[in-house]
Amino acid sequence: MDKNEILRRSQEENQYGDEREKQIKAKSKSIGQDMIVWSLIILTIFNAIKGFPVKHFIAILWAGTAAEYYYLFWKNRKKKDLFCGLLATSTSLGNLLLLYLEVFQ
Repeated sequence: MDKNEILRRSQEENQYGDEREKQIKAKSKSIGQDMIVWSLIILTIFNAIKGFPVKHFIAILWAGTAAEYYYLFWKNRKKKDLFCGLLATSTSLGNLLLLYLEVFQ
């Protein structure tokens, strides 16, 4: 293989950024997601203390958990991940359903 072929292949592999850029982007997304989760936890605790509804915050947390498990299932094809994703989805939808049943009574 000549150097032009090696260069061409390297450019194809790195067309969406090099490995360092990908790691930085993944880390930033992780930090952002952590901040969202902690914010929702704090809001949930605050609303629970004040007697406000918290089901919508919990539904958002479960929806994010479901998305994680669906992605893991898509990549790894482990049935456990699919099961956890479906369980998290049903929990999220259940929280929303209970919230709207309370609101419209």
